[in-house]
Amino acid sequence: MENQETLGITDLFMLLIILIWAINFSFIKIALEEFNPLAFNGIRMAFASIILVLVLFITKQGLKVPKKDIWKLVILGIIGNTVYQLLFIHGINLTTASNTSIIMAMTPASVALLSLLFKHEKIHWAAWLGIALSFVGFYLVITKQPGTFGFSWENLRGDLMIFCGNLVWAVYTVFSKPLLGRITPLKWSALTLAVGTVLYLPFCVPAFSRQDFRQISFKAWAILAFSGIFALAVSYVVWYASVKRVGNSKTVIYGNVLPIFAVIFAYIFIAERIGFWQAVGALIILAGVYLTRSGYRFFSARGNRHKGDI
Repeated sequence: MENQETLGITDLFMLLIILIWAINFSFIKIALEEFNPLAFNGIRMAFASIILVLVLFITKQGLKVPKKDIWKLVILGIIGNTVYQLLFIHGINLTTASNTSIIMAMTPASVALLSLLFKHEKIHWAAWLGIALSFVGFYLVITKQPGTFGFSWENLRGDLMIFCGNLVWAVYTVFSKPLLGRITPLKWSALTLAVGTVLYLPFCVPAFSRQDFRQISFKAWAILAFSGIFALAVSYVVWYASVKRVGNSKTVIYGNVLPIFAVIFAYIFIAERIGFWQAVGALIILAGVYLTRSGYRFFSARGNRHKGDI
């Protein structure tokens, strides 16, 4: 009974985080009308890092981690925060909030491929089909029509940056799991974000010098605060609490509903619309994600029923 209740709480909190991220995509697009992308993200990350480190001291967890894990924490902090955030903020600045959410829904396929590459698990043939479908859907989302192969870096660079960021986030998620047995999700989130922020800020220096902060509206500052507190600080802790409690695969599957809410909020807040083929691509990606994570159960169940008939 306790386990079921805990899992229910995990589900609830992860769905809440998905809603926050879905809104956050549109809010960031609004803020970037006034902020330089690197200036916005540098302040946002520093703000979230300070909050999490303060919470660490308030809860008396401190900064100490096992010596053998320090270098892993630093490397994953760079991968999951410095590299990911550079790709994410430039990507969302160059593409739409809807495309960002749809492409990020491919995370389960990325995690499955990484799990195979590093021999964490084997992949059923249904999962291979799902991964292939996800890439077909990705193609439709970024080209907006079938049969187009004349890719232009100028037109596709935002989508491709988000896609690469998606791969980087998958690496961060997969390799964090073993360390969460020794480091609490709060401490892991705080320290990896702090490390990533320290190495991210040098990229922001030219942006800070060019940004006229006196011209930034209260609305843009409020969005930055919301994004730093909820989309980074709170969300990271909940994400890794879920990774620790239910594992990588069950955590990333929550992202399946992200595009649905993100597209709705993008329409409400910034009047974004997606075309027919982008919608088809999104549905194909979701079908591919289902096959990647759960398709083997469907075919196994059918096989068992056939055996029973015989």
